[in-house]
Amino acid sequence: MSNYPVEIIPAAAISENLSEATVLIIDTTRSDGVLNALQELYPKSPVRVLYTKAGIDQIDVTISKAERADLKIITLCGEELPKAQSILPHNRFYTAALISSGSGKVENSILQYILKDKSALDFAHIAYQTYRYDSSILKTLIAKNFEELRLGVLRKDISLSEPLLRSKESVFIDLQSIRFGDLPDNTTLSPNGLYAEEICQIARYIGMAQKLKSVFIYGYPSKSKSISPTSRLLSEIIWHINEALSSNIYENPENSEKDDSFMRKIVSMGDDGQEIVFITSSLTGRWWLEIPEVKTSKNHYVACSNTDYLSACSGEIPLRWLYFFQKINPN
Repeated sequence: MSNYPVEIIPAAAISENLSEATVLIIDTTRSDGVLNALQELYPKSPVRVLYTKAGIDQIDVTISKAERADLKIITLCGEELPKAQSILPHNRFYTAALISSGSGKVENSILQYILKDKSALDFAHIAYQTYRYDSSILKTLIAKNFEELRLGVLRKDISLSEPLLRSKESVFIDLQSIRFGDLPDNTTLSPNGLYAEEICQIARYIGMAQKLKSVFIYGYPSKSKSISPTSRLLSEIIWHINEALSSNIYENPENSEKDDSFMRKIVSMGDDGQEIVFITSSLTGRWWLEIPEVKTSKNHYVACSNTDYLSACSGEIPLRWLYFFQKINPN
């Protein structure tokens, strides 16, 4: 087995003829550390990875060319993201997720932008720490019916992050959300945060997402050495995203009654209680909730986890079902 198959190309060579590639990595850092570390790894699945260098002022043009070529995009940024206006759609609705430790200065631009953007149809903030989150910003997020997953809850069951990522088009990863012990270049010097294994598992869930278009990774310290724990961990994050992308299976639970790979599980919440319908895939192990829209009798399918099913089986209505039932059926 050969080392990781990365093809280095100039940004000008990006075209529709490259559609067979799994992903395009756009590197805006001034270091080759991530590329060198990635090439030391080994592929598990058949992958074709393209890699190009681009200046920070060339990102929007490079991304546009990659989107026209129908490529998945992983953009490696420096310490901060480019302006949100240049990397998020502004003429259509979009969905996004953010993995960061809170609402601090570094992630303010993307978090604040999304919370104010009327085109943000769905958003999830994952792995935040309460003491690093401005309470007024968190209240705004909740008031807009966006989702959030605190680090302490995530640590109990890492799979809870998968449903929040499954339908997202754009995902933003702040490397500073990783604790100092696992990322010695962490400029916040925070003793708490995601473990290296946890961010890699989350990266795998990102690659398994059904609508993923782009991933932006930022918080890469400019003073980081070319070969360092940071560059090696970042290469492993990319590896997990790419491997999941190359083996991802698209599934539509709306076809559950016709597709033998889906199993419908109905849980009755007491004699006069609500029946909750779960759908699970025998191919991927994914779970969905079937949530009725009362006014139209239409069913909506919302990503969930096995934990939600187990909660229902124990007699508790899953919080995720209540949240989306109220969201779909507002008073």
